[in-house]
Amino acid sequence: MDSEIVDAVTEWESASFSGGYEGLHGLADREFSGAVTQGTAWAFMLNGRLIGVEDGSVSSFDGADGTAYEAPATALPLLYAMQPHGEQQAQYYTNEKPISEADATLSSGNFTGYIELSENVLSGDYYTVYYGGKSMSAAFVGNSRQLLTDEEAFERADDEVGIYTVYAADLDVIEIPEPAGAT
Repeated sequence: MDSEIVDAVTEWESASFSGGYEGLHGLADREFSGAVTQGTAWAFMLNGRLIGVEDGSVSSFDGADGTAYEAPATALPLLYAMQPHGEQQAQYYTNEKPISEADATLSSGNFTGYIELSENVLSGDYYTVYYGGKSMSAAFVGNSRQLLTDEEAFERADDEVGIYTVYAADLDVIEIPEPAGAT
């Protein structure tokens, strides 16, 4: 998995994870949003749904112990699950096509993917993530990479000047297997 994503995720609030599939079901029951790791495998969860596994498979978590990292914003596990699989669809300059215009088109079209505004932008990196007819925004601003979310992040991105890219990303909810011996 990308080292920048690992660095960002490992700064989130963490707790031990144990019990393999049973532990994943426990996180799902409490509608956990974040990342779970064991060894080199990473799983991303959004509102209790397993939405992506990197550097392994769901079977990597069978009987495993590891660490669960709770996301400070639901947009982040969704973004990080999409980034390795994003396929560039379009690129625009904000002065020619504002992000709010692209957002209106993507939201109305039930788009799954994300916008990344980071090229030729000095203030930070801005993202708007789309999934299931809903959009969520996150921004990493300044040298300290201060996290902004939701409307504040979107408004800042919409006011920025730079080049943004639209990426489509397929994302499916992954079924968490039942623990061995479960009925």
